[in-house]
Amino acid sequence: MKTGYVLFLVTLPALANCAYSEKVVKAQPGTMEIKVVKVDDKPFNCKVLGDIEGRSRSEDKDKARTGAENDLKNKTLGLKGNYALIETDRSNPSSTGSSYTETVLIGKALKCEEQT
Repeated sequence: MKTGYVLFLVTLPALANCAYSEKVVKAQPGTMEIKVVKVDDKPFNCKVLGDIEGRSRSEDKDKARTGAENDLKNKTLGLKGNYALIETDRSNPSSTGSSYTETVLIGKALKCEEQT
């Protein structure tokens, strides 16, 4: 019984580390035209298509941010939008003592009239 408990304590940190491995979301084809904007940069004449959330995790903070934006764009594409509006922007360590940063972006998928 004692051996099983020690084995559990030794493998638990390794399993926890696997749970927080890098997860950088890749952009799907067709997302190049989707613009990611904050509230102050949102164009006029937009229809809200739905709520979206983008998440990504990496040891590199910039990669985590790019992955979260890609996730937002992928979800906007799925709703047939052309803008991803960021309303909430959070980047934090994945867990205590972790070297990974998790970025979470929350907002709305929009279909906006293009300005001429």
